[in-house]
Order: sequence, then structure tokens, then C-alpha cells
Amino acid sequence: ALRFSSSAPRHTTIAAAASDDSTSTAASAADAYPFADRVSSLQNEGAYAVMAATQVLERQGRDIVPLSIGQPGFPSPQHVVDAGVEAIRGGQTKYSSPAGAPSLREAIAKYVSRTKGVEVKPGEVVVGPGAKPGLFFPALALINPGDEVVYPDPGFPTYKAMILVAGGVPVPVPLRPDGASFDMSALRAAVSGKTRLIV
Repeated sequence: ALRFSSSAPRHTTIAAAASDDSTSTAASAADAYPFADRVSSLQNEGAYAVMAATQVLERQGRDIVPLSIGQPGFPSPQHVVDAGVEAIRGGQTKYSSPAGAPSLREAIAKYVSRTKGVEVKPGEVVVGPGAKPGLFFPALALINPGDEVVYPDPGFPTYKAMILVAGGVPVPVPLRPDGASFDMSALRAAVSGKTRLIV
């Protein structure tokens, strides 16, 4: 059910309680409170639709090897689980620095420096809740309407979505047959004076 005041402004956020008719309820709310134009081009990722379908089959007892979402097909390592539980029991449940806990950023900087052969300082590390915010926020900060952004195609669906939301012009560039990098001749042809970013 929807609960809101008749005097609520147009931008009021509406919360729909989960129910059997949640789909129709959400559609009604979307009609009454349409999204901003800048997100009208956003679409569901096909990978999530595939994941939902495989979960239905798994509940029916089917043995499924999921290839839709980029996550491991094995449980989290026990030492990672133990460290998380220990942190919660130790009271590490409050807000942290917006860039991430300093100790975590230091550990990440040391790990990357050791394993990748490049020197990374803690001040250059930002910890986020996933890849999408780490892609969307810089895109919103750097892309102006009309700017061209070169991105790999095929690639992460978020690439094109973030460019469009920021008002940019997506410029897809194919990959090499082995998928290891851009097709460099196609990349050179795609870059122009209007290019703002290469993802």
C-alpha cells in the first residue's frame, strides 16, 4: 500500500510496501511521480534477470552453474568471515571516513604496490560499496553534456548507462579478439577533440 499526504510536494519519495500487487503499485507510483529525464534511459541489466531466473530453478532443486553476475561461485573464505565478525563484535559498526577506513586504505595500498609493481599511496585509495558508484560518481563529476566518452564494447553495461546519465555521448570501441585490450586502430579512430574520457 502507498501512504502519503495529499499535501506532499511532487518530489516526495513514495515507499511501496511489499505485497502481491507490488508490481502494479510500483507502476502507479511511477506514473504519479515520474523519474527525472536524466535517468529515463536507464534499463535493467540483463544479467540480473538471468540471475533471478536461475534462482527460481535452484529453488526447484535444479543444479545451476550461474554465469550471470560477476561474483565467486564459492563461499567467502573463512578468514574473511571471521575478520568481519570480529570487527562487528569489536564495535566497528559506526560511520567511517568517506574514502574508507585509514587502516584498510593502507593495507590496500601496500597490497597493490607489492602485487602490481606500482607504488600506490593510501591517499590515492578510495574504498567504495562496489564498482558502479566508483564509475558513476567520476562520470558525473567529469562529463559535461555533449562530451564524448570512449568505452569498450562488449563491456560492463554500466559504462554506457553512466555516460548517458551524465549527458555524454557514448562512443563504443571493439576489443581485440582475445578481449585483452581495445582494438588499437579502432581506438585511435574513435578519439577526437570531443573525447573527454576513455574508460
